[in-house]
Amino acid sequence: MFEIGYKCMECGRETLQREPLYKCSKCGGALEVMYDYERIRANFVPMQFRYMPPTHMKYYFALPLKAPHNAVTIGEGGTPLINIGGNVYVKFEGVNPTGSFKDRGSSVEISKAVEFRKKTVVCASTGNMGASISAYAARAGLRAVIFTPEFAERIKLKQMKYYGAEVKVSGKTYSEALRASVEYAKKRDAYLTGDYPYRLEGQKTVAYEIADQMNFEAPDNIVIPVGNGTLFYATYKAFNEMKALGIVDNIPKLIAVQAEGCRPIVDAMKSGRLVPAKNPETIAGAINCDDPVEGAGVLKAIKKTGGRAVAVSDDEMIAAKRELAQKGVYAEISSAAAYAGYKKLKLKGKSVIIITGIGFKDEY
Repeated sequence: MFEIGYKCMECGRETLQREPLYKCSKCGGALEVMYDYERIRANFVPMQFRYMPPTHMKYYFALPLKAPHNAVTIGEGGTPLINIGGNVYVKFEGVNPTGSFKDRGSSVEISKAVEFRKKTVVCASTGNMGASISAYAARAGLRAVIFTPEFAERIKLKQMKYYGAEVKVSGKTYSEALRASVEYAKKRDAYLTGDYPYRLEGQKTVAYEIADQMNFEAPDNIVIPVGNGTLFYATYKAFNEMKALGIVDNIPKLIAVQAEGCRPIVDAMKSGRLVPAKNPETIAGAINCDDPVEGAGVLKAIKKTGGRAVAVSDDEMIAAKRELAQKGVYAEISSAAAYAGYKKLKLKGKSVIIITGIGFKDEY
């Protein structure tokens, strides 16, 4: 394992320890895992993983796991990169075991919970993460407690319960459910899962996989739907790692897409200040996050890559979902937002649109 500690995305403070941390103890900012890249370069041959089974564990060198062969996995990763015309591709994460990209992060988080000898895991979720954590907790024999806001879709609550999770509806917004999950973790010594450092590490394998599938030639743009922003920052971190390791030469522009009814990142790009969305409302429940956990990281990634942020309406998402279906890709409404954003911006060059969930995840 090449993990050496944590670094705060906001104040830059480094902490050389490997016990569970969720936020910076100095400023409260989001954390990311640090690695010894010199050791990785000394022990890793870039092309060796090309012949490994197509799951995200093939990128084990970039994951914070003590024993990757003992990881909790259900075969996540290895999702298709589909050309839908010209230089436009979709990375279809909806074929992961629970139907969304969340499985990459859940595999790592639950593996860490087992390493830390936890018996109960807890998280706040608008739906997909809760379903994913429930599945991987069941796989590992752990108890799962999921806090959801009132707007969480019934089909996702049903999925959580089938995996055996205890579901608690708490508050009208994601932030309210999040506060309830944090309090529960403190009082019950439960392992707090969600948009925290170890999830980010699992999520970044989607970027390694895109690069792998494109013969290590980075696309010009990667378009990503943004709720809490973990996948977005994870993609940025992954391409920086790959460049440092000599795997790719360039870092693509990262494009953030949000719903018109919940657009704190888009507004922050205009105002220069990140503030929670007031009275968020959209049919895209999976990206209805009023106060993005990784908001500062998303803004940094947009600026560093020369990317952009755009908001799309519910009607534009529905139209995008319908158009993608005509190309053979059945997307969750929240991930169809990414395609709607791509069309709205009329992006040029080779573009990859990350479709984060399958269309059966919602009723639209």
